[in-house]
Amino acid sequence: MDTITHGLLGAAVAQLGFRQRIGRDASWMAAAAAVSPDLDMFVGPLITRLGGNGNNHLFEHRGLSHSLLLAPILAAAIAGAWWLVRRLVLRRRDARYPAAVPAPFWLVSLCTLAALVTHPLLDWCTPYGTELLAPLSGARYAIDVVSIMDFLFTGILVLTLLACFLARRLVARMEPQSSLMLGRAGFVLAIAYLLAGHVLHNEAVAEAQVRAADPHIVRADAYPALGTIFTWRTVVETDDAWTTTRIQPLAELHGPPPVETARKQSNPWIDRARRLPQVKDYEWFAMGRVRVAYREEGGLHIVEFNDMRYAARLEGIESLWPLRVTFDAAGGVLKVERLSAFRGRSHWTIVHEAWENLVG
Repeated sequence: MDTITHGLLGAAVAQLGFRQRIGRDASWMAAAAAVSPDLDMFVGPLITRLGGNGNNHLFEHRGLSHSLLLAPILAAAIAGAWWLVRRLVLRRRDARYPAAVPAPFWLVSLCTLAALVTHPLLDWCTPYGTELLAPLSGARYAIDVVSIMDFLFTGILVLTLLACFLARRLVARMEPQSSLMLGRAGFVLAIAYLLAGHVLHNEAVAEAQVRAADPHIVRADAYPALGTIFTWRTVVETDDAWTTTRIQPLAELHGPPPVETARKQSNPWIDRARRLPQVKDYEWFAMGRVRVAYREEGGLHIVEFNDMRYAARLEGIESLWPLRVTFDAAGGVLKVERLSAFRGRSHWTIVHEAWENLVG
């Protein structure tokens, strides 16, 4: 999920009784704790510049910093710094400021941990994949119920924080617990939205299997469109082909749905490409959801690996960022490169398609 939404969710967690007992800076520190795992985005490019195979960013983002096993350690470090600052700097003799009496360290730690844990759990809900059990396991986990950007989910969090703010300003004297009730209601609504995404995901997968009408389905997946859980990209893998389409579980179809299909391929060039470390990294990142295409062009042998989770168009069979391996006629590797399906497409076209998926 995008970093802004992570921060908003952390601030929303602070409204569940922590801000009321710790003070107003609880919202800011909870937001900071919820955002902190994404600092790993700066590590990957740095390591790549210092040396590596060019795929370090695949390992660094959503890796160790997103582990549930290490979350208590990171949360304790943030809470310790926060608690010391509050004691040394923010102990002002002002009755209107709750931090005049420092909150106990266990409460500050619990707030920080609760906010921070929401980050890997929310990323787990997206198709991107997260190493929840690092360093014990390098496996990536994803349940594909919400996109990496979802405007409705983010909107729920914004409205929750705004309602809590207005409640403290307008009705706190009449009902001191009003912000607590609103915070709980908004948090429950956000969780309900994710549960709705899970239900729609399962419906999209089931409909994709029915449309495939093939008894030899190897795997069927559904991925939410950017910004919404009401439109899905579905990918069905059978024994001999891949099929992609778009599905709206709550909408009636008007005409035949767009469908794209590609036959599976297998040959020694594909086998040779799969042994390359960059390709192994790519397939690990894609969690095995990879379609391979081979072609010969001008005496060169080209093998492309497509991460089927993402495409420029929801029903597109081509990956958003395929990995291409080029061999010369003698079998030597000429280059291994990441491509982008966005090349040659205007930003307006991309935004327009995202809007159509959202409101269509």
